[in-house]
Amino acid sequence: MKEMSALFIVGGGAIGFSLAAHLNASGKLAEVLRIHTSAEGVTQKITVKSSDGCVLEQSIISKPLSSMRSIKGLLLITAKANANEYLADVLSKNASAIDIVLMQNGIGIERPFLNKGFRSVSRCVVYITAEKIQEGTYTARMVKPSPIGLLEGIDEKTTNIADVINTKALCFYNASDIQYQVWKKGIINAVFNSICPLLDTDNGIFDRDEAIMALAANVVKECVPVANQAGIEINQEEIIEGIHAISKISAGQLISTLQDIKAHRETEMNYFNMEICRLAEELKMKTDLSLTRVLGVLTIKKAAIAINDLSVEK
Repeated sequence: MKEMSALFIVGGGAIGFSLAAHLNASGKLAEVLRIHTSAEGVTQKITVKSSDGCVLEQSIISKPLSSMRSIKGLLLITAKANANEYLADVLSKNASAIDIVLMQNGIGIERPFLNKGFRSVSRCVVYITAEKIQEGTYTARMVKPSPIGLLEGIDEKTTNIADVINTKALCFYNASDIQYQVWKKGIINAVFNSICPLLDTDNGIFDRDEAIMALAANVVKECVPVANQAGIEINQEEIIEGIHAISKISAGQLISTLQDIKAHRETEMNYFNMEICRLAEELKMKTDLSLTRVLGVLTIKKAAIAINDLSVEK
């Protein structure tokens, strides 16, 4: 896979369009494939604002996924993980010609894509915070370079994929320990994607409030034994340091779950807190996950209330 025949981003959200803009600016033409639309393909002007004040403007081709009779090349999936069963089924029709990179948060989100005959399936643990400001305008901040690791396929592919999508502003690299990276970020997500939405606050809360950071540390303490039991050795202090670092660099930014709730959309909580709790039960662990579970359930309920409120308004 020295060269890619085509480069697609599946999902037209803040991460998808921001990544497309940076790729295009680097001379790597990326088209955005939108899932829930039947509209014709268009060229959209996208503006991405970086944390250093730089403003990037690019014209991005956006098409409905349903308009693609055949797909060949590299697909970066940034859509919500809730769509993975559908995407795996639709894309498997051209599986032998497709390299999949799952650029989604959560634990176990790759299951629908495995053993479907894809040329390769990789995961990327995304350390980019992005937010939609208005139609066509986004903010995107790289917390640190994002690792990509192969789950299924030929080993050399992952290195080439990292090279292909790497840009000056949004960096990617090859990682051999991708499941460790997935779990580390998964526990961090269990913290940010429950506590921030419930407090209706930005990512910076953990850096500026010791009591809230203590609450986060308790969630980490509950979740780490589950990772260990699953065969992933994770250092609790390293995760807490990661929470501090992300909180500090993304102060003012809203976590994706809070963005979803404000937009009256379904969240991905089933792949964060609830998946960790499910795995603990599957592994027959007696670990106390009461805080992790309660935070997850309350966040799901808050999202359901927001969606219900919208339907009542209509």
